[in-house]
Amino acid sequence: MDKIEMLKKKAIFQAARRAMLENEIFLREYVTNFLPESYGEEELVRLNVLLEKIFDNDLFDVVMGNKMPEQFEGLYDLDLLQDISAFAWKHRELIKERDNKKL
Repeated sequence: MDKIEMLKKKAIFQAARRAMLENEIFLREYVTNFLPESYGEEELVRLNVLLEKIFDNDLFDVVMGNKMPEQFEGLYDLDLLQDISAFAWKHRELIKERDNKKL
């Protein structure tokens, strides 16, 4: 297994350790299926550090759009939070569209 795959597996493990199920499900989807292709070893190391460090409530606020990544500047890796936030926004919009079709 190469180092990139090992770091992705570690990120998935970190996702599974979340205290909030919503964060776990979201992060697993992000890491497994939507991780930016531009992420190399350095970004994956930084992602794992972020996942070890970030509080569940802070992550939940970013994922749900309650807070912007910039509100956590200096606390967490802003670039990675912005990537996660952008994915979360797209994911929320897809869910809204799907729900509107059901109505």
